[in-house]
Amino acid sequence: MEENLKKHQPKSHLAINYTALPLVISLVIMVTFDQLSWERQRGIQFFALIIAVLVGLMVLTIFEKKRVPWQSYLLLVPIIFGASMTIIHIAPVTTFFNILLTLYALFLLAITLLNGSWVHYRIREVLMGLLLLIQSALIDPIRVHIKEKDTPVNLPVTEKREGWRKLMPYLRGLLIAIPLLLVFGALLASADLIFKTGLTNLFSWFTVENFADLIFRAIYICILAYFLAGAYIHGLTRTAEKKVPNSDKPLLSPFLGHVEAFTVLGLVNLLFLGFIIIQFRYFFAGETNITLEGFTYAEYARRGFFELVAVSMISLGLYYTLNMVTRRIDHKIKRVFSTLGALLMLQVGCMLVSAFQRLSLYETAYGFTTLRTITHIFMIWLGVLLVAAVLMEVFNQFRRLALVLFLVLLGFTFSLNLLNVDQFIAQRNVEHAIAGNPLDASYLVHQLSEDGLPTLFKYWQSQSTPQDVQDALHATLACRYAMRTNQQEREGWPEWHNSAVRADALLERSQSDLVTYPFIERVETYFYYEDGQEVEGISKSYSISIQGEEVWCMANEGH
Repeated sequence: MEENLKKHQPKSHLAINYTALPLVISLVIMVTFDQLSWERQRGIQFFALIIAVLVGLMVLTIFEKKRVPWQSYLLLVPIIFGASMTIIHIAPVTTFFNILLTLYALFLLAITLLNGSWVHYRIREVLMGLLLLIQSALIDPIRVHIKEKDTPVNLPVTEKREGWRKLMPYLRGLLIAIPLLLVFGALLASADLIFKTGLTNLFSWFTVENFADLIFRAIYICILAYFLAGAYIHGLTRTAEKKVPNSDKPLLSPFLGHVEAFTVLGLVNLLFLGFIIIQFRYFFAGETNITLEGFTYAEYARRGFFELVAVSMISLGLYYTLNMVTRRIDHKIKRVFSTLGALLMLQVGCMLVSAFQRLSLYETAYGFTTLRTITHIFMIWLGVLLVAAVLMEVFNQFRRLALVLFLVLLGFTFSLNLLNVDQFIAQRNVEHAIAGNPLDASYLVHQLSEDGLPTLFKYWQSQSTPQDVQDALHATLACRYAMRTNQQEREGWPEWHNSAVRADALLERSQSDLVTYPFIERVETYFYYEDGQEVEGISKSYSISIQGEEVWCMANEGH
């Protein structure tokens, strides 16, 4: 009888053996992360956080005796790759996509930890997994402590009370000891100056001035630890069920007739065809035709470039939507729909070629920037996505779109790291200057990250670089050195970063050549109030002149 009752009891989705362990591990991780990152420059903190989260997850799976399928282990590749690249490259855009890739792969791991079904998830399952994960992060750290009555995982009430009985003496002892420690500590500090100094140093982090910071840090640590514990619990309890989506069951029953869909695709295809016919001559003689039409490089490149990229993305969304909602009752209709869709993607690809060429012309005239380079790479991977969309339609695999998007994100991020964006920009812009064009010194001084400094040094110290370009690079690096010495120095291993260390070494090695560069000094007076009286101050700013362009480097204020 008792066995039958146990057999028919509802299984708790939040049945874990060590209910407090996820929160304890999360608190340790967040406190450590806070200590490594608070008021510090960016270094290895994100990488350390991700590794700590993965180690915490491994500890929990061992304690809970959970079996993780091999498909879930595959997600460790993009997670560790993205996290490790944040300490290799420091360029902001590259770092952003490295973090985005890491967090998205970590999210997929959280929602499919025990079933490994992320490869089969469609967009709807990914979105539903996100909603469930948010729900778990908000309520599961509390719900896991609320035992369902008569479930096998519940401990008897007497055992619960016994656990509290064992813990309570320690809590009472701690409460009694705290005031005694304060009294004895004060007396001993008065009796011995060395002990007082040591005690003062021990608690130097706690002052009235930083009390607000301590409260804020305690609050955000607890909040993040709470959410992380919820994500741990979600992965350990709510992902056990094997979920292989039914490919034949659509999210919405198709409601749009094939005539309407063919009309939409046909008219859009005609519009795109007309645009391509008009633009076709520019594919092969863009520069010549620009001159004939009276446009400048900037006008030609900027007119419609972003619009073409937007058209490409909207077209892909339109095709995906029509694929979901269109009724296709026989093979003939399916073939026509696939043909029109493939034609649409082909023409969108042609417009991407046009946009790509427009941007290339602009870069030929004005050089490279982060936005232009990132957009170039993005268009290439958008083209890959368009080809994948056609193949998914032909082989009836549009349910793989979520996986394809993830792989495109992975490929795009890998490309950014492989190219080393700022190193590429520095190389192309210097070569652009060697070819006789102006050097965009202001960009190299203020917007190029440390990733590109080794390239600037290489061309500056190369005997084959023309003298005027060498002089411009000398001025640029002198300005970067002056800015560097004005910045906060990196202290300790948490702030270590590969690019920053390399840049610092190069700047220090050439210090004697950089500090002697003649800066343009400007002195201005200003007034401020001190103790109710107007006082005159002096402000000094330093800049350099590069090929007739004055570039600001740093400013100092003195009273």
